[in-house]
Amino acid sequence: MPQKRRSYSKSFKAQVIAECALPGNSIASVALTHNPNANLVHKWVRGHGQKNLAQQTAFIPVTASQSAAVHHSLPATIRIEVPHSKGQVVVSWPAENAAACSAFLPDLLR
Repeated sequence: MPQKRRSYSKSFKAQVIAECALPGNSIASVALTHNPNANLVHKWVRGHGQKNLAQQTAFIPVTASQSAAVHHSLPATIRIEVPHSKGQVVVSWPAENAAACSAFLPDLLR
């Protein structure tokens, strides 16, 4: 007569998984203590981890504050600081005109 598969309750599986998560416990030692095969306990632990991951990656709505919207509406500038013998030279250039800035820089750096 063929052997019947053993089944384990959800509470038993949860207890075994919790014991596996304790510091100093290995899955193999917990499996030996409670009698299911270590490979089966590994399967339970992996399944539990995947279930938790699916719960953690749920959609969370986020609303932007007005200060963030104001920050993005400010014009972007290119700021370059060049040390010079008479002091620091600071150039602030509008980012939308970056091509003109790149043409100006070789003359400045001579």
